[in-house]
Amino acid sequence: MTLHRALDAAGRLFSHPGALLAMVAFVAAWAVFERETLDWHGVATLITLAMAVVIERNARRDTAALQAKLDELIVATEGARNELAAVEERPTEEIEAVRRKTKGGRVAATALVKNVKDEGA
Repeated sequence: MTLHRALDAAGRLFSHPGALLAMVAFVAAWAVFERETLDWHGVATLITLAMAVVIERNARRDTAALQAKLDELIVATEGARNELAAVEERPTEEIEAVRRKTKGGRVAATALVKNVKDEGA
């Protein structure tokens, strides 16, 4: 398993709702078995971990929603390359290769906006 795949798997793991439940179970076990070590430093660490889990979950949800919307636009747009609809599921190296091959996203986006304006006029 490459480092990129391991990091992607870790991101999916920490963004899963079960990660928050696992953290709550960890806190409960800590409070029961090692209550004397659960001081302000431990509480601050746990709050930081909880915030990281929540932020990761929200970021993954927002990214997935944005990708779904973009996939719909790609599929619905005539002349668009439909193979790009699920490009986010490929490894990072392949995504970078696709971006280089399309001459940068700005050029394609500028042309698309110009075409939409020309059709509307």
